[in-house]
Amino acid sequence: MSEQFLDLLKILFLIVLYFFFICVILITLFQLRKPKNPKIPKNAVRDRQHSQQVTLLQTLEPANLLGIEYPIEEEIFIGRAEECVITISDSFASHLHARIFLQDDSQYLEDLSSTNGTFINGKKIESPQILKCNDRIQIGDTVLEAK
Repeated sequence: MSEQFLDLLKILFLIVLYFFFICVILITLFQLRKPKNPKIPKNAVRDRQHSQQVTLLQTLEPANLLGIEYPIEEEIFIGRAEECVITISDSFASHLHARIFLQDDSQYLEDLSSTNGTFINGKKIESPQILKCNDRIQIGDTVLEAK
């Protein structure tokens, strides 16, 4: 083979390699980005009028974590990752499983596209839901109650 052809193959290989690295970096950044405040369902706006302000979450299950309380801030993340305010050591929880955020003077619970889902009072949530007092949040085998 000629030297020019080999040089052309080297250049093409480097272009493909750089393209691959750029794709990996972009995908990684996309996965690590902070979620935007999503659109709130219309029925949640009606529920807001009847809800009380939730100030903390209390662990109900598993039994070895019973009674642990977590204050709710403007935005908290729940999951297995160490960066989460509420760290759950449950194999059914994702690293960033769910988040609670404040919007329009109400707290909302949002599932962050977790594998096993997030449940409020036994119902799987598909969109952000208003968090009300005495609501039970289930992530895997962990159950938290809003107070």
